[in-house]
Amino acid sequence: MSYFFILMRIAMLSILLLAGQSVLAQDPGYIFHFDTSGSGPSGATVVTRSLIDNPGGELAGWSVAICHGSDIEVVEVLSGTASTTANAGGPADFDELSLFPGFGVRQGVVVNFVGLNNLPSSMDHEAIIMQTQLLGPDDTFASIQYCAEVFPGDTSVSENLAVAPGGIAIVPTTEDGLIEIGGVLPFALSASASAATVEQGLDVDVQILIDAPEINYGFSFGFAHSGDALALTSAEPGAALIDFNGGAGPEYLLIDIDPEGASGLIVACLYAINSISEMSVGDNQELIVGHYQALDTSPLGSTSLNFSADLVTQAPSPPTAIIISLGTGSAAVTTSGTSIEVLEGVVGVQFTRGDFDGNGNLDLGDPVNLLGYMFNGGAPSLCEKNADIDDDGLIVLGDPVLLLSYMFSGGPPPQEPFDSCGIDPTEDDLTCEAFDSCP
Repeated sequence: MSYFFILMRIAMLSILLLAGQSVLAQDPGYIFHFDTSGSGPSGATVVTRSLIDNPGGELAGWSVAICHGSDIEVVEVLSGTASTTANAGGPADFDELSLFPGFGVRQGVVVNFVGLNNLPSSMDHEAIIMQTQLLGPDDTFASIQYCAEVFPGDTSVSENLAVAPGGIAIVPTTEDGLIEIGGVLPFALSASASAATVEQGLDVDVQILIDAPEINYGFSFGFAHSGDALALTSAEPGAALIDFNGGAGPEYLLIDIDPEGASGLIVACLYAINSISEMSVGDNQELIVGHYQALDTSPLGSTSLNFSADLVTQAPSPPTAIIISLGTGSAAVTTSGTSIEVLEGVVGVQFTRGDFDGNGNLDLGDPVNLLGYMFNGGAPSLCEKNADIDDDGLIVLGDPVLLLSYMFSGGPPPQEPFDSCGIDPTEDDLTCEAFDSCP
């Protein structure tokens, strides 16, 4: 007997002992079935899910055994939300999930060893998430089944079993699934920010990209962001659109940066209206570039930008759907947004204290020019703050004296910012309109 089944039987026994009994009965109120909506051409990898319906009552645990033929291969498995959240929002006390390449998948779950928490009564609980590679020819269907199987390396038959609170073992109804092989791979819309972080008040760009497994003729989508964190200042067609129609761009292109009642971007595009113009197959093709500015009042931390089918250009227009046009129909589309970390912004002009003439060097000319400004009608600096050597908020005779003392008599250096560019750390009435030697 396998190590898995030793553990599973010990775990199940702990449930049965709570009630001191074990009853085996079949109940159509407990159904193991599949979500096989993912499809694609031969060679594609799609998501297939094992699901549990238990409208007949809560479950304390279950075991699942899944088999398949050579026309598909399960390449990766993950426990679904049924076992990762059923134990009072946390993972089950026991969750053993095994993949047998070329043969199938097995899972055994006990929600809580002492029976405090159970899987609530509902439909479509997600037991297992399977990444399934399609190996059969196009225009066929591959079967996936719940089975009683001795998997390689085991000596015991795997079971499909549901256990209700009190140790009542139930044989569920099982429904096989069919996975369609053929059709078009999903298109993918994604977003990529020009930087992972942006300071308050500064700019950041976001590219909208498309992975196109087939030629296509147009698209529409909404792309939303938080108006409390970012302002969308403008948006323009990307490289993939500019090239259409001899560099003239698409015949129809709507870019709306002011959707009604929301913050975001709406784009609708037909490459040509009265003729055939198509986008070729390719990944990471740039559709749109959006120019954003982090608000001075933006909350610090991560802010998300995501595709949305709920944005409206102007009432009574309907929400703009996420669509890729294939001419006679539309394609399946997956989307992935992006996030940007907003950092605290630097407020004010950066400068270096003491560099009165702003040439990037501290030399004798600085105190001489400062004295000339103060007493001989010399030219002022565009940044008054760099003449306030002791940072007391005043420009007085003591400032050029302190600067000369530092340069020639071993006196203390000017107050920060001095060794490098920076912002005045104290508030005062002195101004700093520009300082060319700092960014």
